[in-house]
Formats: sequence, structure tokens, C-alpha cells
Amino acid sequence: MAETVSVVIPAYNAGRYVRAAVESVLAQDYPAIEVIVVDDGSTDDTAEVLRQFGDRIRVIRQANAGVAAACNAGARAASGPWLALLDADDEWLPDKLSQQVARCGAFAVSHTDSVCFGEGLERETRRSSFEPPHAGRVLPQLLVRNFITKSSVLMRTAAYRAVGGFDESLPGVEDWPLWIALCKDHELGYLPEPVVRYRVHRQSKSMQVRKTLRDHERIIAAAFAPGGAGAAFPALRREALLASYEIHCHYALEAGDWRLAARCAAGVLARRPRDVGAWKALVKSLLMPFGYRY
Repeated sequence: MAETVSVVIPAYNAGRYVRAAVESVLAQDYPAIEVIVVDDGSTDDTAEVLRQFGDRIRVIRQANAGVAAACNAGARAASGPWLALLDADDEWLPDKLSQQVARCGAFAVSHTDSVCFGEGLERETRRSSFEPPHAGRVLPQLLVRNFITKSSVLMRTAAYRAVGGFDESLPGVEDWPLWIALCKDHELGYLPEPVVRYRVHRQSKSMQVRKTLRDHERIIAAAFAPGGAGAAFPALRREALLASYEIHCHYALEAGDWRLAARCAAGVLARRPRDVGAWKALVKSLLMPFGYRY
């Protein structure tokens, strides 16, 4: 008998996309699914779209508290031994759960490859083509960079609850500390098939780049503090900061935030002085006040 997978979909003003997300779950060929959608105080037509699914889904409505709080609320209501997450603007292929349970069911937590698509991309791209996947004992790699797509994760509900769920003080980057906590104690499974469609929005990351950088710095500081998950790997703190400054430099240039781009480029160069890309980014950022456009 198949074990139930509780699928949690956090939704905030997601009326444009949430129908496709829910339909992709209901179309799964896995036989035992519980669908929980958390409407996080939406003011658009999200509630009306969800009503059209009737009793095929369970809807929890709450005042707007952020995606981490919405995920935690859905997980608290979950009754299945497995927990899966799907952002309201992403979609699954019909065999996502059946393949992942069959091939990664021995792992307390697993992830899959995905296809990135949307108006922010010129063409659809497999995530594994630009972000090398990892499996097994992955804590060192995960301390440096969050390579796990939230909508691809399947985990034991008990494992999620044991580490306390998502950090609600970190909306937007709440998933990284959770993966670190889980992978500190568990091996990570990986399904190489791209069974998730991850939607990329134009400027979706750069809109809040200053906040996400601050949150990244908080996560890294906590991870490498005494007693933190990365305390046994102190040399990786430098690599984690490098990776964060690199990606935020790119996002800051996209957003036209030349001061932040310059700061991030300088952060890279302080740790890797011969980084040609960082020197180019620094020059680009310093030219922005004079009319240069990224």
C-alpha cells in the first residue's frame, strides 16, 4: 500500500499561476496524495481559483505572514508520512512523485532535476546544466551554496518536524537553513529526471537583493558559528561568502544597484584578488552612475 504524500502549496496573490500548480499535483500518477494549499492572505483572485477545486484539495487561509510561515502551516496540517513542497508558480510532471518515491524512498530527504522556464529566460534550461547536482553526504557542498530547488523536495514529515521546519524570520531564503539542518543528519537522494518545471520571473531575484544578501550573511554566520552545522568545516565559510557575493553581484547589476554590486564585487576580490569576472563587475558597477547600463 502506497504511503501518503502530503503536498503543501504556499500561495500569495498567485491567482495567475496556482491553478496550473494544483492541477499538476492532481494529475500525478502516484495513488496516495493529500493536497494542502495555504492562502497566505491573498488579495487577488487566488481564493476564487482554489474554490473551484472543491473537496479535491484542502485550503488553509491565514493573514499574510510570508512563504516560510505558509509552508509551516501546511506542514502542521499534513497527515502523510511524506511531505512535498510546490511553489504556486511552479509545476510538476505527472510522474514526479511516483518516480521519486520509487527511486529515492530510502532517503529521508531527496530532490530532483528541474526545467527552468518563464519570461525571465530566453529558452527552457535544465537546472543541472548550470548547477551541478549533488547526492549522498552533501553537507559541505550545501554549506557553500543552496543547490536544492524547493519544489523538487520530498522528505519524511518526521524529519522535517525534527529540525523545526522553516525559519520564518528569513522569508525568501527560508529553505537553505532547512536543507542544511536536514542534510547534517541525513543523506540526500537525487532523481536525475527533470520532473519539475521551475518558473523564473524577470527580476524575481534582483527585486530584493539587498535583503537576501543580508539574510545569506546571517545564514552563513549561524552555520559556521560554534555548534553550527558547519563548525567542523571552518574553511568553507570563505567559499560560502564568495558564492553569495558572486550571485548577489550579478543580481545587483541586473537591478541597477551599483553600490551593492560594487560592494559584492569587492567582497569577492578581497577573498580572490585575481578573479577577472569580479574585476569586470566592479568596473561595470562604477560606470553605472555615468550612464552605463548592464
